[in-house]
Amino acid sequence: MKLATALVVAGLGVAAAQDSSPPTAPPAEAPAPSPWYADRGTQPREPGPLDPVPDTAFRLALLLRDGGVPGFYDGQFVSVVDRFDDLARLANDPDLNHVLRVMAIMALQEAGSGAEVVAALDPLVMSAHEELRIDEDLFKALGRDDSPATIQQAQRADRSEHARFALAKDGEPQRVLEKIREMEFRVQRQMDLILDPTLDSDDDLNLAWKRQVAFDIGYHYQQFDDFEHASEWFRKLTDALPGQRETRWAHYNLACIAALQGKPDEAMDHLKAAWAVGFADVSWMLEDGDLRSLRERPDFQALVQTIRGQTPVPEKTGTPRPVPDRGPQGLRPLDGPR
Repeated sequence: MKLATALVVAGLGVAAAQDSSPPTAPPAEAPAPSPWYADRGTQPREPGPLDPVPDTAFRLALLLRDGGVPGFYDGQFVSVVDRFDDLARLANDPDLNHVLRVMAIMALQEAGSGAEVVAALDPLVMSAHEELRIDEDLFKALGRDDSPATIQQAQRADRSEHARFALAKDGEPQRVLEKIREMEFRVQRQMDLILDPTLDSDDDLNLAWKRQVAFDIGYHYQQFDDFEHASEWFRKLTDALPGQRETRWAHYNLACIAALQGKPDEAMDHLKAAWAVGFADVSWMLEDGDLRSLRERPDFQALVQTIRGQTPVPEKTGTPRPVPDRGPQGLRPLDGPR
């Protein structure tokens, strides 16, 4: 032991002998200030208006549906369209709740346009290959892996996908086309097997994944209003797999497209077909902006009451495969509406 060190230790020993009270724990390190308050540091807020960024987050929270994000439809973010800078900060804030970050990502394309939207969302977009790899891993894990690392990967892929959709809606369709090309590469040589109605995806996880990819291709086209190609992929499933539970969201999205194109009777036919194979999300039907034109129709209202009173048993027997839901409230949506 060096002399200086020995003297210090000895001194501490004397001090300890003179003061027999138990040592006190060092004060806890103060948490870093939230990015929301970075502009004013740690000083308390003076009386006056709410800080804009937390207030914007609160407005987004009011738009949540059952604790999750809604599907994309025009005009849903009118309450924050004048808060582009706040939304950009929220979308890129790593300390913010994931669901609110996704909401901010979705809102950016309604609050701004052009280069400012690209600058805000570009950092969130991963490569199409990596995004699809994470999609597949999550799908095939069937919820068995809930480690923090897996959840973080799922959230990154979710933010990346929603950023793609927001960019596409803002006039950058190539962001989604990149992902579509990656998905088409995965399924194009196996479409005969994927669309074979005699094969049961409940018994073949790889087949289930490929059918999901076929649906997702249509879903991605739908996000930048390419209804022709979206309908083509949805119809591949509904035509080849009639009466199967896997077609419920394809029918639902075909109903959305028909309603937007001014074809209400066709839209109702698809809604009824979706219900017949297991669709039962009445609350989303009543919220989805794509179906707004159908809400006053007696047959729409009758269908709502029917679904509320009775959920049909899909023709396909057996226990449904427990896949993540591609609906408004999913973490990483894998099977559901716009």
